[in-house]
Amino acid sequence: MINRKVEPVTALPASYREAHYMSVNERGVLLWLNIFSLVPLVISGLIVFGTLIIYHGELGGVLVIHALPDNIPTWMGFIVILAVLPLHEWVHGLVIRRFGHQPRYGVKWLVLFATSDGALFRRNEFIQVALAPLVLITVAGGIVMPFLPMGFAYWLGLGIVVNAAGAIGDLWMTAVVLRFEPSALIRDEEDSMRIFAPG
Repeated sequence: MINRKVEPVTALPASYREAHYMSVNERGVLLWLNIFSLVPLVISGLIVFGTLIIYHGELGGVLVIHALPDNIPTWMGFIVILAVLPLHEWVHGLVIRRFGHQPRYGVKWLVLFATSDGALFRRNEFIQVALAPLVLITVAGGIVMPFLPMGFAYWLGLGIVVNAAGAIGDLWMTAVVLRFEPSALIRDEEDSMRIFAPG
């Protein structure tokens, strides 16, 4: 749970030293991230579409609101999928703001990002910022989908799957920062990250 009473960290304590640096610009990292994005893509795809098939096929879509259209036009479906990308970054920004920092949004290497210039996040704060879009968009989509006709739910499901695949960088950063103690401080630098630890 997010603790709003803790003061944000903006200055590195004198006793802290840089313990780790990682960047998507390092040789091969971006390629491997794109390859590994297939893992959450496949896992979330199997879960989302497997659940949809069972829910609509075996259970008859018991909660579906039949006043909604059975399907939406393809162009509208692509808008739903594309809308997930800025929504993902906006959720990052919301959590950044909850921890007392000012989010900044941008595009680098044709990838959207949210960061906070000069901000330092405690390890557990950083993990919440990193994982919030994956968790919140998945949960929100999962709550809405049972009420949608199959054709409509299909596009929302694709949006959830694209969001999961796009979270590969967030999952990677989370795996790295979990190797450090909760006292570690993390600075996000758009396409890189610095981890500082007492020492």
